[in-house]
Amino acid sequence: MIFYTLGVTPAAPGYAVARIAPRLGRLAWAEGKVPTPHGLIHVRAEPGRVKVDSPVPIIVDLPGRAPAELPAGKHEIVAQAGTPSTLA
Repeated sequence: MIFYTLGVTPAAPGYAVARIAPRLGRLAWAEGKVPTPHGLIHVRAEPGRVKVDSPVPIIVDLPGRAPAELPAGKHEIVAQAGTPSTLA
């Protein structure tokens, strides 16, 4: 589930950067935590929305959008919106 449904994979050696590319298929949502050498990456994916809390920079790759490079931290990405937003 981590690699296929949530789409969490290393984008750089040792998870220095992570790629988040969720593909839910028929699921209404998916949520999980991915252990990395830098700490846990938390991901919750719903149709049109992804929430990520990551200790490392991420590349978010959603269908129909150009990949977005984001710094470490909490982010909510809405597929319909123009740009990703950072959660407080």
